[in-house]
Amino acid sequence: MNHRNSDLSEILRSKYEKFNICFVDAYKGKNYEQRDEYRQIIKYVKELSLQPGNDKPETYALIAYMQLKASRLRAIINNVAKIPDLKNQNRLLWDKGLIKDGLDYLNKSAGGGEVSEYHLRAGICVCHSLAKDYQSTDWVKILSLYDQYLEINDSLEIALERAHLISELKGPRAGIQSILKLDSRHDKEKSELLNASLAELYIKLKEYDQAIDYLSKSHKLSDTENEKNLYLNKIDFCKQQLSLPKKYDEVLSF
Repeated sequence: MNHRNSDLSEILRSKYEKFNICFVDAYKGKNYEQRDEYRQIIKYVKELSLQPGNDKPETYALIAYMQLKASRLRAIINNVAKIPDLKNQNRLLWDKGLIKDGLDYLNKSAGGGEVSEYHLRAGICVCHSLAKDYQSTDWVKILSLYDQYLEINDSLEIALERAHLISELKGPRAGIQSILKLDSRHDKEKSELLNASLAELYIKLKEYDQAIDYLSKSHKLSDTENEKNLYLNKIDFCKQQLSLPKKYDEVLSF
């Protein structure tokens, strides 16, 4: 059964959002049924794309994004730090079959005249998938994709991801300035994600006092124990770093 364009867009949006939730569940070690659900979503959208009228560029682009994203899951799960960052993943664990399949679907998605959010998400994933390591990632290309992304989705999440990229290209200070320039719609006192992002950049600068301030705000705004504990651990780390010079001075004083 084919769907009208508006119906198809709603279905794709729903599957996109559900996939992202299930993907997070998978690397957080939820039960098997929850972990495996992201695969069922990919299968569903693939089958959807085979139906007349649903073989649209945005359908193929969403499949490409999900497969390219899912290709990293084994590396994320096997990461000792248990965090989904790209810098510390063992890329030998990335699923080459899923990457190839994702690239094939992205090529199929190139037939339309309109670039969707899924095209941009998949394009960003491709830049990571084709880089031999974190350092050789084409950050300039990714930044240009985020600039396009903000034109169709100016959400806080996208703006913060772009700020992280700016920090990779121009340093943490530039990333901080990019966040601080965000308009007043993104209330800095009420956004856990925004404060956490600023904290990470200040940690990179080794400005731990500033980092503690923003981590404390994120801790206060968080509504889950796991996240609260994560912020507390980072605050403890920052406090330890601040105490190191004092300990060093005490040793030198003898």
